[in-house]
This record gives sequence, structure tokens and C-alpha cells, in this order.
Amino acid sequence: MTTKSTTRVLTVILVIIQYISISSALQCYKCTILPPSHFSNETERLCSQFDYSNKYIVDCPFSTICMKKSFEVELSGQPIIRELRDCASQKYKYQAYVHGKWQTQSSIEEPYTEGCEFVDDKGARSAKTKYCYCRGHLCNAASNLEETSYHVDTICVIFVYNALKLFYSLR
Repeated sequence: MTTKSTTRVLTVILVIIQYISISSALQCYKCTILPPSHFSNETERLCSQFDYSNKYIVDCPFSTICMKKSFEVELSGQPIIRELRDCASQKYKYQAYVHGKWQTQSSIEEPYTEGCEFVDDKGARSAKTKYCYCRGHLCNAASNLEETSYHVDTICVIFVYNALKLFYSLR
């Protein structure tokens, strides 16, 4: 290999490493129905104003899955549909006895599977609620989360194809 080829290969490797380190924490869209309390230090992210902007992007250090909750209520015969987006709740806190003292420990649980499911209200008159879970950065943006995995797969295939094409062109 020539010096020029070695430099190109090292540049590609550094770009890939930087990409991996930047994208190591999962990011999801987050929006709520009600504004946060005036006493909280949380940014207002209302789903009624959701616009896919950076304001709605949050890091999910304690989650590996994004979540979207949709529910429908009928008022005066008209269906009203609302949605919430967030990181899936996966952090499990517990007490452990370590070195003669009780300490709070935490772990990340994997209780969810990808896809959507309706919640059985067991006959109660409540809103029709659908929970959707997906893996991947900002995957909870879609109106139908069952379609997002195809997009993520396509992007990955294109990325790998271009990386291999570049690698083989350097030979």
C-alpha cells in the first residue's frame, strides 16, 4: 500500500470510529400532552406542536428502545387521538446490601419487544391505547412504527455498501 492509500484508509477508519462514538447513546423524540410544572427544570415539548425539530430530541442513557403511545377517546361522537413519544422506561432501581451497607443499584431491563400492541382494558371504559416500541435513533418519529424498521435496514445497507465500495477503491 502506498502512503496515500494508507492515509485514506486511516481517514475512513477515524470517521467510522467518530460516527460510532457519537451515536453510542440512543436518542428518541420526546413530547407530552401537558406542559411540565413551573417548578421543574424541563423543556416544554408539547405533542400538539411536534415538528421533528431538535427541541424534541432527547438522549436516553437508561433505555435501549424508543416508545410511542397513541390513545383515542370519543367525545360527543368524535374521535380524539393523542400521542406521546419518549424513551421506553427500562431503568430498574433496587436496594443491594454491599460491604455492610444498603445501596441503591440500577440496571437496564429489556421488558419490551419491537412492534405495536393494543392494551386490553379488561372491559373498563377507557381510551383505546396502543404502545409501539422500536430500536434505533429517533425511530419513534413515524406515524406507524411498524414501518420504521425497513427504513433503518435500508440506511444500514446503503452505509455498508458505500463503505465497502470506498475500501475496495483504495486497493
